[in-house]
Amino acid sequence: MTQKTMPLPFNPRSAEFRANPYPTYHYLRTHDPLHYRPERKDWVLTRYADIIEVLNNRHFGRSESEQEKQETVVANQAPINRLLSVRDESQRLMKLWLLLRNPPDHTRLRRILRNHFTQARIQALQTHIQAKANTLIEQIKEQSKMDIINDFAYPLTLDLNCNIFLGIPPQEWHPSFKQWTKNLSLVTDLDITPMANEQGLLAIAGLAEYFRNRIVKCRNDSELQDNLISTFIKAEIGDQLSEDELVANCILMFFAGHVTTSHLIGISILTLLNHPEQLQLLQADSTLIEMTISEVLRYDSPAQTMSRIALSDISLSNQTICKGETINCIIGAANRDPAQFPDPDKFDIRREPNLHLSFGQGIHICIGRHLAKLVAEIAVSTLVHRLPSLSLTTDALEWEDSFIGHGLKSLPVAF
Repeated sequence: MTQKTMPLPFNPRSAEFRANPYPTYHYLRTHDPLHYRPERKDWVLTRYADIIEVLNNRHFGRSESEQEKQETVVANQAPINRLLSVRDESQRLMKLWLLLRNPPDHTRLRRILRNHFTQARIQALQTHIQAKANTLIEQIKEQSKMDIINDFAYPLTLDLNCNIFLGIPPQEWHPSFKQWTKNLSLVTDLDITPMANEQGLLAIAGLAEYFRNRIVKCRNDSELQDNLISTFIKAEIGDQLSEDELVANCILMFFAGHVTTSHLIGISILTLLNHPEQLQLLQADSTLIEMTISEVLRYDSPAQTMSRIALSDISLSNQTICKGETINCIIGAANRDPAQFPDPDKFDIRREPNLHLSFGQGIHICIGRHLAKLVAEIAVSTLVHRLPSLSLTTDALEWEDSFIGHGLKSLPVAF
């Protein structure tokens, strides 16, 4: 193939790139599939086979030796003021998140959570999710217009995550939940800016204070309830995790439990509206909803990248990756690799097989993947069947500032 200029630079901070990164992915996958960024000292991978290898290889994981070194330095320095103290605590808590741990700590934390994410338990939530989706539509159907994200997807997923999973009733939700969510999306992002990093650390601090108070309240209850916070408390009582791990992973479950699923719902509706023939297929045959959500996950994943650290020097596709280097596995690129998916840029809700990587692979595969799919299936099916005349009211759509958490800020529609 003739060498061509990259359509857009690989720049996660560029709004234009985030809105449509796929031409750049195609270029990199074709010309530079193991792309090294010397200014960042990291790698950008775009081929399905390479990414599968990294996600399943125990020599690629999370660096905890660096974490220990940083924490030692912080512990030996007296905080200059309250702000620095809060900032240091936020960094420490973030490093205790399940998704940033290696075995055996990752295995231990995941074992604590697994009973909340069994297929049977998730299927039992179907009635609640459907009822909430119907209620939200009833509240806006007389208006003849809505914002899919802010009027439907966000309140639906927040209710399920906080009210049902974490056991926090709506009257006890913090008014800053939404802003904290946005700021957390950026602190975990690729090529994070200094300002976004500080805002994200302050969001973690706010949530840490909120959950420490919530945990005290749960401890004071006469009987622990059947929710994630209570499960963490029981595990702490049984010396299965520390108090800081308890707080840190309450923050993670709050954040991860709704933001990506909300993005998935918005992207699903946008993609279907941009492919009316596929929307008509789904409206004519509701049994296609599971395949539809799987195809959306492949076609325009709300999780665009997953990062790993080389835990030792290792060879990948005849290229040496040095110990300590970061490998950015671009899931959005792998999901459109023609070596894995015929006609990959075509959106086809009847695509089979569909082995997309949007939930990851290996030991870090998304623990909430079955729940996310179920929520999206119910939400999207309800919208397209109860509001069959959905249409976009603007072409000027704005994507979130986060690259990893790919999603729309809003999706205004009429019906």
